[in-house]
Amino acid sequence: MIRYTLFITLFFLFILEGTVYQIFAPDQFGFEYTIVPRWVFMLIIFAGIFRGRLVGTFYGIIFGFLYDVIFSSVLGVNTFAMGFIAYLFSISIPFFQKNLPIIVVTTMLAVTLLEYFVYGLMLLLGITEMLHHHFMYERFIPTMIMNFVVISIAAYPLRKGFYYLNHRLEE
Repeated sequence: MIRYTLFITLFFLFILEGTVYQIFAPDQFGFEYTIVPRWVFMLIIFAGIFRGRLVGTFYGIIFGFLYDVIFSSVLGVNTFAMGFIAYLFSISIPFFQKNLPIIVVTTMLAVTLLEYFVYGLMLLLGITEMLHHHFMYERFIPTMIMNFVVISIAAYPLRKGFYYLNHRLEE
């Protein structure tokens, strides 16, 4: 059962992300900004840092595909982006694992790259016509603030959880 803990947690967060975003969507309350939770992706980056590049890339591709099928109009954008970025940012070096602020910054850089990659591809394909300054102020900055707050709160328990998971898997 301990082997499937990460997948179950990611799947639960995937369902929660969609639910939270639908229920508490900012536009329902007259809020002019768009906030996109990237909790699953942030956990994938943590998994890549603590469990290795293969784990991060695998879950990036699996959950990127789920994002494409359920939330996106173009198949493959999130699959490629999440898998590739998880591969790039899965730095399994003990220095990174022990330095919590660096993990938070690395995770936020990965989210930044994901947001811009998806925005750029959607702009290139003609699916969105949102200008960069609108993207920046209406979506990117609010998304980054919310995700930074979430990862800052969750980083310490996540690190402890991955240490425990690694210890249990080694037994």
